[in-house]
Amino acid sequence: MHEWALEHGEVFKLRVGWYNWVVLNSPQAVREILDKQSLQTSSKQPAPLADDIVVGGMRQFTMPYGAKWRAYRTISHQVLSTTMTATFIPSQEFETKQLLYDIAFANQNQRDFYLHVRRFTFSVLMTATYGRRVDSWQHEDVKQAMSSTQILGKVSKPGSFLVDELPFLTKLPAFLQPGRARAEGYAKPLLDAKLRLWRRLEKQFKSGRAPMCFGLQMLENDSSWRGAGLLDEDAAWNVSGLVEAGSETSYITLNNLILHLAATPYAQQKAFDELMRVVGPDRHPVFDDLHDLPYVRACVKEMLRLRPVPVWAIKHYADEEVKFKDYVIPKGTVILANTPFLGQDPRRYENPFTFRPERFINHPKYSSEYAGGDPYKRDHFAFGAGRRVCPGAKLAENTLNIALMNILWAFEIRPPIGEDGVESAGMNLDFDTAFETTSFSAPKPFAVRFVPRSDQALHMVKDQWDRGVKEGYNLGGKHVDVSGVEY
Repeated sequence: MHEWALEHGEVFKLRVGWYNWVVLNSPQAVREILDKQSLQTSSKQPAPLADDIVVGGMRQFTMPYGAKWRAYRTISHQVLSTTMTATFIPSQEFETKQLLYDIAFANQNQRDFYLHVRRFTFSVLMTATYGRRVDSWQHEDVKQAMSSTQILGKVSKPGSFLVDELPFLTKLPAFLQPGRARAEGYAKPLLDAKLRLWRRLEKQFKSGRAPMCFGLQMLENDSSWRGAGLLDEDAAWNVSGLVEAGSETSYITLNNLILHLAATPYAQQKAFDELMRVVGPDRHPVFDDLHDLPYVRACVKEMLRLRPVPVWAIKHYADEEVKFKDYVIPKGTVILANTPFLGQDPRRYENPFTFRPERFINHPKYSSEYAGGDPYKRDHFAFGAGRRVCPGAKLAENTLNIALMNILWAFEIRPPIGEDGVESAGMNLDFDTAFETTSFSAPKPFAVRFVPRSDQALHMVKDQWDRGVKEGYNLGGKHVDVSGVEY
């Protein structure tokens, strides 16, 4: 859509199936339509099968705007407050220790880091949501979560259900609606998976053994959401959405960072030089160092600008007519912010497809702190806009920054060694061949080497994890070891 955005300007219209889509190509259009007129533009395109049947109308990401969505959103903001987010920094630092160890000693074929990164982001979110860490990718919770993710991935694809694309088909009797039986078949295993984790946490809560986590916050304040008419099924879907939305996007972004830093030695060196000035070689970086690491933080912001995940993060639906300049957007229109173009507009960014962290060296704050101001001074739009902006953005940024500064402190990321025993000349960053053609801007599997900065650094990685295995860490007053919270 880059060419169309340059040709047609800030706003243009497409016809996609039954619906008109309006595409927003400027920060001002996003600000005026999705932020300032958010009451009218915060809904989601109706999906009678994918939303109403498969997820029972209980998935916040696809739920239409209304009283129920607002109740879900209030809960999300409460459990993802700045104070609660800070509670999980010890968990993020502990998971990073295992990540470094796994990268150093279990990156066979120069590709196994993929699973290590995935375990890392999943465990951070599982600990924050349910108080259950995941020590390996073979963990039982992973299998259950991946099963749910696969179902949601199938039903989220455009065209998955003809009824969702042609809503007049809902007038047919249920048994004649194309895909209805398939949708109903997905619903029960999905809900069962969500309730299984919720019931387990609820049981721990009733016995006084529940770990500190977002789910615990919901259970301790259940009168607020039950008073809003929500059920246990809603609570189960709401908390699971944090894992569902956060682990995959953070995993993809961290892999994108690894790929682009391997391809950009100068940026990697600048980040390492900064780490040596602030942290030095004799200790690992910790969260409190981030304030003095503007270049490391800029690397994360630049990655979110260049490769936003998911690509079409900002897809809303107009419940009422809205206006922007000379445009009138009718009720019932899908509104899509062209997220990649917003960060790659050549009129705003010199060499927009080049990874250059210097662009954000003077953006020290969390992304959410720029979202409400001048839209042209926003660092990126990867976390959305309007009332549907990602409530877990701070948690995600902490995860990415803590992981990245430790990886770059411990390792130089280099291209792989080929079958001829020679290091590859570089990394493939071509958008058409190096990335998956899905709604996520994910790199295709690639090989890379993590070369220890020194023998001392490698020894410290091993020693740090050995001590972590032995000592664990404290989370909200409870001891956590490698297998999880001790009750």
